[in-house]
Amino acid sequence: MDVIELLNQLEAELEGRGGFFGKKVDLDRCATLVANIRAAFPKELAEARYVMENRQKILENADIAAKNTIREAEEHAEHIIDNSEIIRRAEIDAKQIMETAYMQCDTLVHHTKEHLDRTFKETEQFLLSTLTMIRNNREELRGAMISNPDPDGRR
Repeated sequence: MDVIELLNQLEAELEGRGGFFGKKVDLDRCATLVANIRAAFPKELAEARYVMENRQKILENADIAAKNTIREAEEHAEHIIDNSEIIRRAEIDAKQIMETAYMQCDTLVHHTKEHLDRTFKETEQFLLSTLTMIRNNREELRGAMISNPDPDGRR
C-alpha cells in the first residue's frame, strides 16, 4: 500500500464525529495506520531527515575531506614538478656530458692525427736518409766498378 492511500484512510477515520449519534474515532486503527505510513515511507526519507539534522556536521566533514583532497593533489603536483625538474636537470647534465665527450673525442682524434703525422714524417725522413745512403753506396759501388775495368776483378 502506498503512503497516499494510507493517509486517505487515516483522514477518513479522523473525520468521524464524536457524540451519541456520530461515529467514534478508532484510536487503535489510527495507530495502526500511522505505523503503516511510517513503514511505507522510503528509507531515503529517513536518510534525508538524518542529513537535515546533521547538515552542519556533514558539511564540516565534506569541507575537511575536500581540503585533504586539495592538499594531497597539491603535494602530488609538487612531487611531479620536482620530478620534472630533476629530469630537466638530468637532461641538461647529460647534454653537457655528451658535449664534453664529443670535445674530448675531437681532441683525442686531433692528437692522434698529429702523432701519426709526426711518426710518418720521422719514418719518411728515416727512409729518405736510408734511400740517400743506399744511393750513395750504389754510386760508390758504380764508381769502384768503373775504375776497375778488368772484368775478372784483377788489378
